[in-house]
Amino acid sequence: MDRPVDRLAYLRKLGGFQSKKAAADSYGVDYETYKKIANEADPRGLPTHEDAQKIAKWHGVTAGWISYGEGTPKGLDQVRLQGEIGAGQEMIEFMDDRNETVSTVLAAPSSVAFEISGDSMLPLACRGDLVFFGPPSKGLDLRQLIGRECAVRLADGRRFFKVLERGDRNDRYDLRSYNAERIRDVEVFEAGPFLALRRRR
Repeated sequence: MDRPVDRLAYLRKLGGFQSKKAAADSYGVDYETYKKIANEADPRGLPTHEDAQKIAKWHGVTAGWISYGEGTPKGLDQVRLQGEIGAGQEMIEFMDDRNETVSTVLAAPSSVAFEISGDSMLPLACRGDLVFFGPPSKGLDLRQLIGRECAVRLADGRRFFKVLERGDRNDRYDLRSYNAERIRDVEVFEAGPFLALRRRR
């Protein structure tokens, strides 16, 4: 979240707001003003100090974080551990009510975390290590991730930690592994970039 507009979008999601209008009304900020600074496609500068203070007070963060990304607000420095990466680098989300969180010091508040449970990630990662991924891209935006390690979700719902590569057709991709067979010519629904790895032991 390098830009104020990204932090504002994150706070709207965190607050459960269905629209920018709902957020502005709750904050007590003029909607037209808020709409300009919260427009992801064409953000218009920073919020005023007064508006940043109102938004910050509502969410329990600092105005400095909203405007300039200063520090990491309490509560935003943890993300939920979502699942495990096992054999074949397949990512399996926890199905129980486990509510374990992990520090995002190496990643970002918008990242997702998975724990390595097998040996298929050697030598990059060992059992118990944590892997963080950024928010997913879809459609044409997937092309910017070609050649990168990603958390990939296929059209059939399966998830993998793989290197995204071009497939034989424009709408298909190959998934390269460290220690497993390449998965060829599959339809990818979304992919989030690998951000960081943290050793647990």
